[in-house]
Amino acid sequence: MKRFNLKTLFVPAMLLIVPVAHAYDFMVDSLAYDINPDGTTVTLTYLNPPANPGTYNNLSGAVLIPDNVINNGISYPVTAIGNAAFYDCSGLTSVTIPNSVTSIGSGAFYECTSLTSITIPNSVIHIGDFAFANTTWFNSQPDGLIYAGLVAYRYKGTMPSSTSIIIRDGTHEICSYAFAGHSGLTSVSIPNSVTYIGDGAFGNCSGLTSITIPNSVTSIGYNVFGGCGLTSITIPNSVTSIGDYAFSYCSRLTSVFIPNSVTSIGNYAFSYCSGLTSVFIPNSVTSIGNYAFSYCSGLTSVFIPNSVTSIGD
Repeated sequence: MKRFNLKTLFVPAMLLIVPVAHAYDFMVDSLAYDINPDGTTVTLTYLNPPANPGTYNNLSGAVLIPDNVINNGISYPVTAIGNAAFYDCSGLTSVTIPNSVTSIGSGAFYECTSLTSITIPNSVIHIGDFAFANTTWFNSQPDGLIYAGLVAYRYKGTMPSSTSIIIRDGTHEICSYAFAGHSGLTSVSIPNSVTYIGDGAFGNCSGLTSITIPNSVTSIGYNVFGGCGLTSITIPNSVTSIGDYAFSYCSRLTSVFIPNSVTSIGNYAFSYCSGLTSVFIPNSVTSIGNYAFSYCSGLTSVFIPNSVTSIGD
């Protein structure tokens, strides 16, 4: 069986941010747009110059993103800024995002090194990983937890030991990798307004011993708590899936309550949880992924119900 280095699970996949060639649907005022699957709204996307995909080579200064655009006589609200939309746009200095936008994609402003000002409205409830990485705006933010729209985007700077974080009320999402690698984090309070916790959000937070997942969260995704110091965890009955590597390498985890709402347990979900001694899988679960409990050296008892139709390698 292959052993995995936990550190490799949290390496930023920057290559995934670089856009691939595609044909946008139309342009308005030098900005490109894709019509969303609903057919009534659009996503601001990247240009496709042959020499350097993904950058607006001639764009500089301030950009005011419109709340709607007209194409062939049809008005489309702009509801999203797509993945890598302004990737490596070094001439961009400020951006104003309208209230129509609810989502900012992964790497949307990545490597916009001259970007000093961003206006982000509270309509934004989702931000992809590394959306503002290597921008002057992010680098100039004070140390601590940075919020953007209704998203807890990223903890910046070195976290003091024995830090407790209270996510502010009204926050809709905790961004991917928001607290990853901060060993000083010991506890987190998450309000019921949070409905989504991004991949690796608390990955390698080895000092994190206490967290309460609110009933508003419906899934625990990839590596969310991998490598944490959690000793016990109660998964609320709003959660329907436990993702790949969700609790892997939580070596101090001794007990876990899986509610009847969960239907699937992902690959390596509890791998290397050497302190885990017993697991009761409810009869709502139909699949258990590959290596889900591999290297759980302390595991002596597992209850698997008749509902399970698939158990991985």
